[in-house]
Amino acid sequence: MILESLASRIVLFLFLVLPSIGFSQQSGVQNLRLEFENSTNDTARINAAKRLFGNYVYSKADSAIFYAEGIVAIGESMKSDAYVLTGNNYLGIASSVSGNFEKAAIYMQRVLDIHRSANDSLNIAYSLNNLGTNYLYAGNYLEAAQALIESVTFKEALVNSGSSLEDVDLSSTLQNIGIAYESQQDTAQAKTYYLRAIEEGDKAGAIVMSARAKSSLGSILIAAGNFEEALGYLVETEKVFVEANDVFSLSKIYNNIALAYAELNQPRQVISFANKAIEKSVEIGNQKSEGLGYMFVGLGNIKLNNFRAAIPVSIKTLQIGEEIDAPDLQHSALKNLYEAYEGLGNYKQAYDYSVQHKAIGEKIFDLKRSEQMEQLTAKYEADKRELEIDNLNQETELQSLQLDKANSERNLLILLLVSAVAIIGLVVYFYGQIVENRKELRNKNGELEKLNKTKDRFFAIVSHDLRGHISSFQGTGRLFKHFLVKKDEEKLENIATEIDKNANNLSNLLDNLLHWSVDQLKGYKPKPEQIEVSGVVAELIATFKPLADVKNVNLLSEVDENTMIMADRGSFFVTMRNLIANALKFTEEGSVTIFSKKEKDNFLIGIRDTGIGIPDEMKAQLFTIGEEKIRRGTQNEKGTGLGLNLAFEFTKMNGGRLEVESVEGEGTTFLVYLAHA
Repeated sequence: MILESLASRIVLFLFLVLPSIGFSQQSGVQNLRLEFENSTNDTARINAAKRLFGNYVYSKADSAIFYAEGIVAIGESMKSDAYVLTGNNYLGIASSVSGNFEKAAIYMQRVLDIHRSANDSLNIAYSLNNLGTNYLYAGNYLEAAQALIESVTFKEALVNSGSSLEDVDLSSTLQNIGIAYESQQDTAQAKTYYLRAIEEGDKAGAIVMSARAKSSLGSILIAAGNFEEALGYLVETEKVFVEANDVFSLSKIYNNIALAYAELNQPRQVISFANKAIEKSVEIGNQKSEGLGYMFVGLGNIKLNNFRAAIPVSIKTLQIGEEIDAPDLQHSALKNLYEAYEGLGNYKQAYDYSVQHKAIGEKIFDLKRSEQMEQLTAKYEADKRELEIDNLNQETELQSLQLDKANSERNLLILLLVSAVAIIGLVVYFYGQIVENRKELRNKNGELEKLNKTKDRFFAIVSHDLRGHISSFQGTGRLFKHFLVKKDEEKLENIATEIDKNANNLSNLLDNLLHWSVDQLKGYKPKPEQIEVSGVVAELIATFKPLADVKNVNLLSEVDENTMIMADRGSFFVTMRNLIANALKFTEEGSVTIFSKKEKDNFLIGIRDTGIGIPDEMKAQLFTIGEEKIRRGTQNEKGTGLGLNLAFEFTKMNGGRLEVESVEGEGTTFLVYLAHA
């Protein structure tokens, strides 16, 4: 059973409310594009961008993002905070719809913070709804529930204080909470919130929102097998969505209505509503919904025994499923195809499609379908056998019977032999898998034991360093009080310098520990982008300059301007920060130079120092975590070795490599190789 997806029913608010439009004619969209591109009136351009965003947000998210960015850019040129805020809100919504949930959350949180600072309760409620729905899309149901319930709290307070029910729109947020419960299979709670959403929508006269809640309620009734009750809600919403020109919602309910009629065995109604779904889906460019429509048309024709009519639409469903990588569409299309060819008596073609159907639906393939495939195989083999007998010997009825018997015995023997070989093969295969799995398990256990020992040593080092830094703060604090009483300014200045150094060391330790823990938990997801290296290096030089001045180290950049690499910005920044910090740690009254070089296959970024260098025996373990590789700096600075480990792992994560060249007593150069932008 295929139901309308939960994500397609989540309600996002578009601030500075968008017109409810759905352009069915290309000319309307084209005119708006021309106005956006050519108008000299910034307000007219922004209004065109808003309408284009509304047209594209649920069908072409990339286009929607383009026009949202346009609103931000025009708003900035006009110095209009309101338009910039609108553009950021749109960017959050479009990013969420396109699946970039982390980026969407950044935009939405930014908008929410602005409204909180302005104490704008209505827009706070809207922003919380958007943030909650973004978490719904991402599957973070706990955070979604928290944001949505807070939104409902704000909205109920607004209603109680006399705000317009229509402006507050409590219905849509209640519907989103229902979707959250439905996502967690709690259909009873979901139904309760959908009914509340319908009630609040009716009170506010928000018939479209009420209809969307009824559509959601219809979907869970279909899942529960209450098809007639579901149809009551779904059919009721059609007129509302038609009048509102809500093409997106129409494409969804038409497919669900077709599904309900299919379960009630009313094939003509199935075909009628499926064709409507196709029309609306094509209009908004929703290929998944279009494919479902074609699938239901095929299913309806099969139920009417119109097998030939079912074949082209089922092939269309299969093509769409392959194009958008939708296995459920492919599975349903292949089922339609083998049933249609079976109905036509073309058992060879039916068999081929049934094999494909089994391959793509292996996890959901049941005993009934297995029996059907076996029946098709038997019919195909029988047809083939009878044709061979007729071609070889048509002399007498007796000869035909003898050949039939001989072929039957032969086929039975072949089947038995093939079955025996298959069983032996399966036994050998699974035995091999068991042996391989045991071997892999032993290896994993050994790696785990080694990792645990390494981490135990690491945590001992970290805890020792943390205690050392904290003890330094405690001792320095007492000295500070002592010399403060004595009014010894020179000593106080020395102590302040020591506090600053200890604070920096502790901050770097904690920052590295945080990044390492995220990486170890596999929680860091790189997002490659173009990075201008010189900008990052300049920022880090400004950060480390005070430390370099204290140690009389000349901190230089020889990185070419406009040098671009492709990497994750956050992890690249951490890598460069740790390598520069390491160079300063082991250099006194010398220089640390950051340079770059473009090579054939890579881009090289180097950090060269004139420090104390690295002994040969330490180089092999330089990028691992361990007590044996820890050294103090030229001013007795402590360390854990975590920084170089992070630099190594993050460089590898970005598809690059980290190498080191060093001569003890002369200096060290770390070489970072990354891809060109």
